[in-house]
Amino acid sequence: MSRRDDDATHPPQPVLQRGRVTLRPSTRADCDFVVSVESHPENARFVGQWPPERHLECMTSADSLHWIVESGNLPIGYAVLEDADDPNRSLLLRRIAIAGKGRGHGSAALRLVARYCFEVLGFHRLWLYVAVDNKRAYRWYLKHGFVEEGIARDCERRGEQYVSMHVLSILESEYRDTLGRPRSRARPSAS
Repeated sequence: MSRRDDDATHPPQPVLQRGRVTLRPSTRADCDFVVSVESHPENARFVGQWPPERHLECMTSADSLHWIVESGNLPIGYAVLEDADDPNRSLLLRRIAIAGKGRGHGSAALRLVARYCFEVLGFHRLWLYVAVDNKRAYRWYLKHGFVEEGIARDCERRGEQYVSMHVLSILESEYRDTLGRPRSRARPSAS
């Protein structure tokens, strides 16, 4: 029985797998790891810094989903989804953070999150915020089929400064055309 099986209002949070990348439900024991990924130098500037208590709230909230991203049974990151009970069928990808970028793990995790959103929950829209100064993530999401909807001006406070955010989304039909397609495989050549 998973930690949420007794909560009939909460969507199921299964273990998801794509190749060597697995998303499994986070537990209390994962909090130190999650905080370390957030504060990792590659992530700290762009990922909000939550205390462990905030992650625990998210892990047990009826409208949130919190996963650990693993590769070969080793934790390499985490993902947080919010608004899983949204009647408009619009799911917020609050965070996806990977330690050690450039290996394709984030792309595999994003595909798993999108598959869960559209194929398991049957949602219509997956959306997120990206800081306007996070050019790498912005390009990465566009490459994965997300579309910019606009900019939320000065919507996040970082210390004494405010940061504007790109609002990006992918609709279920767009997912089917991009992330939901099986990768093409090379066909053997005829000799």
